[in-house]
Amino acid sequence: MSGRFPVPGYPRWTGVRADIGTMHIGADGALTVDVTVRVTQRARWYVLVRQLLGKGVPGATA
Repeated sequence: MSGRFPVPGYPRWTGVRADIGTMHIGADGALTVDVTVRVTQRARWYVLVRQLLGKGVPGATA
């Protein structure tokens, strides 16, 4: 399953996307997947404003 997907915790208008590559078997025999996340400037501002307002970032783990 490869493709481009939205990242949970960020609204669509921020433009954050994750590109998930195909699965392959690594040198040690482990199943691996390459994931590339594109973080936009809007997403950085979104996180900064939420932190300054004390609302936290939705979807962030403690």
